[in-house]
Parts: sequence; structure tokens; C-alpha cells
Amino acid sequence: MNKFLLSILFLISSTAVHSQDFFAKSDAFFKSNVLGKTVNYQQIKANPASLNALVKSIEEMNVDQLAEPNRKAFLINSYNLLVIHQVVKNWPTNSVMEIPGFFESNKFEIAGKKMTLNDLENDEIRKVYNDPRVHFVLVCGAKGCPPIINRAYLPSTLDKQLTEQTKKAMNDPIFIQEQADGTVKISEIFNWYREDFVANGTVMEYINSYRSTPRNAEQKPKYYSYDWTLNKTASSTSNSGELGNEPFDPAGEQSLNLQTYTAGSLLKKGQIDATLFNSIYTENENNWQGTNFNGYRTTFATSLVQVIYGVSKNARINLGLDVSLRGTGRSANDPSYSQIGRAFDFQNNDSTRVGISYIAPKIRIQPFKEVKEFTLQSSYNIVTSANPEGNANFLWIEWDRHVWWTQFFYAKTFFNDYMQIFAEADLLFRFAKRPAQVSHVDLPASIFLSYFPTKKITFYGMIQHTPRFVLNAQEPPATDWVIDANFTQAGLGFKYQFTSKFNIELLYGNFFNAKNAGLGESYNLGIKYILF
Repeated sequence: MNKFLLSILFLISSTAVHSQDFFAKSDAFFKSNVLGKTVNYQQIKANPASLNALVKSIEEMNVDQLAEPNRKAFLINSYNLLVIHQVVKNWPTNSVMEIPGFFESNKFEIAGKKMTLNDLENDEIRKVYNDPRVHFVLVCGAKGCPPIINRAYLPSTLDKQLTEQTKKAMNDPIFIQEQADGTVKISEIFNWYREDFVANGTVMEYINSYRSTPRNAEQKPKYYSYDWTLNKTASSTSNSGELGNEPFDPAGEQSLNLQTYTAGSLLKKGQIDATLFNSIYTENENNWQGTNFNGYRTTFATSLVQVIYGVSKNARINLGLDVSLRGTGRSANDPSYSQIGRAFDFQNNDSTRVGISYIAPKIRIQPFKEVKEFTLQSSYNIVTSANPEGNANFLWIEWDRHVWWTQFFYAKTFFNDYMQIFAEADLLFRFAKRPAQVSHVDLPASIFLSYFPTKKITFYGMIQHTPRFVLNAQEPPATDWVIDANFTQAGLGFKYQFTSKFNIELLYGNFFNAKNAGLGESYNLGIKYILF
């Protein structure tokens, strides 16, 4: 027993010595490499020995043996050091957002555990200490962050330092921006981590508790765009010619927030969006040349696999591929919902059909650098099924035409980022392949209005109208059965963001108006995953 106690005492004392050595060396490192509010990354890159030694200490520290506030101070310093370490590993760079997986995927060994920077911040610091002041000492390597200081956070002075840095941030006119019209703009930090600041009142009340001159607590602040430009000193500017002269443009920044992520959002280099969108469209009536028909049930069940990849650092060019798997089913004399199951019979005959209906390579771009909210996407559908439009032996599964589809997107958040409007206008050309066909031009226009009651939940409504125009240049006239048509649908949707990488979406749509088209309903389930 005495040996056991001696072993425990030895372990505790050695951990204490190790931690004091870590704090002393961290303090020396920050004093040598931090100037004002910036980090001399180039200097560290040229002589990384002290940083590497600190990273090694972070790996080997036994935090379970650290008393408070030693543990808290260790984790805060570890976060700031690992941010610098990752920038130096990827030097030269203009922004941490140019480094794939910087916060979400790249893992480090911290006290014997593998974790990302987000894991360290959210699981080991925020969740454990419930102290909003940590947001003003954790420095993410960007100018939009609260400024880094040229000393370490020490256990003996930690509480004082936390309060001091919070007061500095709350009274900094760059961090809390007072406008000429009396409104206030604040950092996105207060939006991303809103729940941390409202436990005892509003966000403005929290800000006022540290301000020398309080603002009106009833005022609803706005958020200015986060500046992801690297917090590097002037001497950290590379002369290698690898970097441009302009600061990092955080275009596509919203692609990291699945809540505001739309069909037009762009990914940065190395990021991948993998989406599975399952849709069941079912109809039991249609309008054809002024006459309404019913008494049947036709259903299309589609699983659309969409993959898109970021190919440019400034998030202005993405490449992707869509693959459509479809099952169709028709009952000629039973309109009941039970006939929806015909679309899942997975047979190929005159009343049910299954197969890969098309594949579509695509490109998504931001054409105007100054208008980040506007993007466009263009794709070409390659039909893969034999006899896709059906015949006496096979049911219809897909249009058998050359399809060129260009989509124009615009998204804008408002009401302090609690709402978003997303608009889409399309040009969809179906070019005839054979003399017995006519060409189609569809012009869908859609509007989505989203509301974000929490950081994880989205409710939205949508409406879409699609007119179709027909071109028949054949002599004699083609016998294709499609003539000019249109339809209108409205819908309600819900999204839930499980993590910053993964969400699900539910959407109900009702096709309530049609000319020479079907009237029905759609039930949709989307699953999205982002690889950072």
C-alpha cells in the first residue's frame, strides 16, 4: 500500500513539474513570436524547435492529474498552440480556411486522446467549463478572432486574464462596431455560440456586463462578416510568389454551415459534399388539353446521388456528378395510395420500371467575385436506360433527349441571420434526338424562405412554377405527345443538423396547378454529409 501511495504521489508531482515546464515554455514562445495582435509564422517556420517541443508536451500531458485551474489553462494554451502549429505545417497560406479540415477533420494527440480543434473547443473546454469568456482567449488564427496575446494563460492569473481579454473585446470598436445610425454590429461568435451568452439574459446584456459604456440592452444587434484573413505579422509575408497580394476572400464561407447551405453553396478546395436525396412523386389526376383525368395512380421513386468537389482555394469552382436511380409504377384503374408500392416492384414491364435513369457531370461556379450570394451550375444529363420513354412493353422512366440544365442561385440571410431567402431560376433544354420528337425548354423558378429557430433546426416554405415551351422544327410535324405545359407546386420542409458535417431534410410538396401535366404530391428525404 505504501508503494502504491508513493507511486501516486510521484505521478502527481511529476505531472505538476511537467505542467509548470509547459506553461513556462509556452509563455516564452508567445513572447518571442507574437507581435501586437499578430503571429510571426514565417519566423516559426524557420525555427520550429520550440513549437515542436510544446506540441510534444501537449501529447504527453496527463490532464487527469492536473488540478484546476491548471487543466483549463493547459487546454486554452494547447488550442492556440495547435492552431499555430497547423498554420506553420501548411505555410505559406493566407487563411486557415484554405487548409482542408483545419477545424473539423485534422486530428491531434492531446493528452493521449485523438481530437480535432473543434473537439477540443466544444467537448473539452466549452462543455466542461460553461464559461463564455473562453471565446475571447481561444484564437483561431484569423483577424476576425479576438486578438492573440504575447504571453501564455497561466493558472495563477487565468481568471484575471479571462476577464481582462473579455473586457478588451467588449470595448474594442472593431469587435463591437457602433454605427452612425445608432445600430450595433457584433462578431459572428455571438451568433455561432449564442447559447453560451444568453443563459442569464440577452446577448447585449452579456456584452454590457463587460463594457465601460453599456448599450441599450433591448437593441437587437446585427452581425458583420467574419474576417478569415490570417493574423500574420508583416514579416510573415511570403516572397516565394506562391501567394497573391490580395487577402483571403472567404467566398463560400457558408458552405461550412449546413443550416444556411443551399444548392448554390460552394466548397473550398478539398471539400466534398455527398448528398442522397430520396423522392417519391405520386399522382392520381392530370390535365390534358383542357380535360381532367383521374382514376389511376402513377408513382416515380427516385434516389438522386449527388457528389460535388471543391477544386479552387477561393471556393469559386466546384465539379460534381449526379446519378439518378429510379423506379416507376402505374395502376390504370386504382387511384388509392396503396398503389405507390408499384414503384418499388423493381421489374421492367408495361406497368413498372427500374434502373439508373441518367448520370450528369456538372460544374458550379461563382461568376462574380464581388457578388458572393450569386452562383450558377450547369450539367449535362446522359440517359442510360434503354427505351427510357417507354413503348408497348415498357413503362416510361426518363426523357430520351439530350438534356442541358443551367441553374442560377441567389441566397441572402437577414433578420440577424434568423432567416434566409433562396431563389433559383433554371434554363432546362431537352433537345430532340429523333425526327419523331420535339425539343422542350423548361423555365422553372423557385423561392425558398427559411427560418432558423435554433442553430440545428430549420423550417422552410417553398413555391415553384415551371412553364414549358415546345419547339417542333420537323416537316411533317412530329407526333410526340408533349405540347406546351406548366405546373405549380408549393411545399413545406424541415432540416435538422446533427453535426457541422451532417444533416437530414424532409420536404412535402403539393402540385396544385397544372396545364397538360400531372397533379400530385411529393415526399422527400435528403441526407447530406460534408467532408472537410
